[in-house]
Amino acid sequence: MDLRIQRTKAAIREAFLELREKKPIEKITVTELTKLANINKATFYLHYSDIYALSDEIEDSLIDEILTDIEVADKFFDDPQDYSIRIFGAFVAHREQLDCVFSSSRRALLADKIEQRIKGMIFANYPQYQNWRNDLILSFIIQGIFHTVKSERSLENMKGRYEELSAITAEVVARLHRDEENDS
Repeated sequence: MDLRIQRTKAAIREAFLELREKKPIEKITVTELTKLANINKATFYLHYSDIYALSDEIEDSLIDEILTDIEVADKFFDDPQDYSIRIFGAFVAHREQLDCVFSSSRRALLADKIEQRIKGMIFANYPQYQNWRNDLILSFIIQGIFHTVKSERSLENMKGRYEELSAITAEVVARLHRDEENDS
């Protein structure tokens, strides 16, 4: 990508994030964003169709960072507890960014976007594991971890929760597998 384009997009993203810290996305206008980024509206529209397209790109980029931190998708079936801890750690590490990018009306989208991306990665690589129980376990773990991290105000308190999370995950997975065996 051309260096000028990179700089322009970086200025747009920085201006957007600065505005997002102060107000919900619905209140951000292209005019105020372009003024803050020191570009004209035509330049903005050259790169994005609207504020929501910009937000989606930033959200997707942040989710990519989180998924990189989680690392290997195959770990879920080998060791769901470890995988849960990886998800938890990635959410905690990116908490401040998540709070900014996915604040207000965008908050509900985050967990769903991450859930769909993780499931997509896992089931694309391991289609033999795609069934309603594994889908349910993944949903429960991802959504549960997300809402746990979201509800805890102190990041310091989160650091001591890894073992607790691991035990809860083991309990959920064992319970679902017991139910599966009883159904057979």
